[in-house]
Amino acid sequence: MKNRNPLKIDTINRLLFLSVITFGVLLITSLNINAQENLKFEKVIQTDSISKSQLFVTINDWFASTYNSANDVIQMSDKEAGIIIGKGSIPYYKKGAAYQCYSGYIKYTIKVYIKDNRFKVVLTNFNHSVNVGNSPLCSLGTLTTAEVYATKGGSKKYHNNAWNDMKIILEPYSNSIFESLENKTKNIKEETVGDDW
Repeated sequence: MKNRNPLKIDTINRLLFLSVITFGVLLITSLNINAQENLKFEKVIQTDSISKSQLFVTINDWFASTYNSANDVIQMSDKEAGIIIGKGSIPYYKKGAAYQCYSGYIKYTIKVYIKDNRFKVVLTNFNHSVNVGNSPLCSLGTLTTAEVYATKGGSKKYHNNAWNDMKIILEPYSNSIFESLENKTKNIKEETVGDDW
């Protein structure tokens, strides 16, 4: 019968134990990361026989008229690559005295990827900040897909209500952006017909 080395068996058991613990931690971490992705809304919009170049010019015009100043909003505009990236913001206010400290703005990034006959609009990087004078504790920061903002603390009820309210507001807001861009690009042919001057 062979003599087994107790030190060797103890070392193997420890390595096996550490491997199982490491795998468990990595699994839990990956599940948490997937549950809290940045909030994002996107839509691909099809057009009829409109070139990438024509779409690019029309969408740039949309940025200028929608945001009042394309220079203040557009961060990147590359006609050859077919990409326009801009920054926007919407005011945020929730009724109720307990929610006054959440009044402020939700800033976001809008990206438009353009190809012949279609383009994709992505609204992402939503970030809540409060008005000057409001408590910084009410600034919820980056909005994610997490169902709740806080699980502890005296303000968790108010934080979570404001958190979910913002996400509820942002969905129809994003849809209105998609609809506005879709309407603008549908009217390209109508706008160019009257160019016989």
